[in-house]
Amino acid sequence: MAAAGNFYRHNYEDVTPRRVWKTLREDLPLLRAAIDQELKHT
Repeated sequence: MAAAGNFYRHNYEDVTPRRVWKTLREDLPLLRAAIDQELKHT
């Protein structure tokens, strides 16, 4: 997640709608699942 944030902050001129869509569709669901799993254990 940090790497994605760094990319978007520092390479914003290279960020394409396709890259943003890929992140939303492929990466964020995995992150959400991990967060949901952690929250269940607290």
